[in-house]
Amino acid sequence: MPALTQWRRRLRWLLGRGWSAQDFAARYAAGGADAWGYRNSPQHLARADFILAALPAERFERALEVGCAQGFLSERLATRVDRLIACDISPEAVALAKQAGLTNVDFRVADIRRGFPGEAFDFCLFSDVLYYLAPREIDAVLDEAAMKMRAGGCLVVVNEWRAGAKGLTSPQYSFARLDESADWRRTDARRTPFGEAELSLAVYRRV
Repeated sequence: MPALTQWRRRLRWLLGRGWSAQDFAARYAAGGADAWGYRNSPQHLARADFILAALPAERFERALEVGCAQGFLSERLATRVDRLIACDISPEAVALAKQAGLTNVDFRVADIRRGFPGEAFDFCLFSDVLYYLAPREIDAVLDEAAMKMRAGGCLVVVNEWRAGAKGLTSPQYSFARLDESADWRRTDARRTPFGEAELSLAVYRRV
């Protein structure tokens, strides 16, 4: 990551603002159709299976995937939902995701800190997203998630995390906020090793 980009990101973080589209632009510019190395990775295929196995229902009517990147997980979620809105802050990522031609998936460019792309969801997935946000941004996003979710709807939060990671908000912050909220009730929690990191997942039901 160029030094100027790193400096700008650190300054935003000090001001209580998380990562921007610019922070991801270089990776998508250089990474081609698989910028994160998901598609040919047995580890990431197992990660997708881990997430899908934790979903509390076989099928959902209206779903939101936040941080869809280039649509690797969206393609698998599409088999479990009637309609899926999959959004990402990166226009480059969304343009590539659309090439899959999934008829029941609406890929959108969206920064969820400025509002969710839709409402009345019965399922919402945050996969490796929330730790890119500053704590106060996480607070606002989770509050809006509660407003946009149907009663009884399901929120799944997944995080890959390495001890000592810097420039990110620990996943424990999001889990603690949800656990203490009167809007949500935790129904499941799972952890599994993920290379040198750990993958943590929690399922919440909208009260």
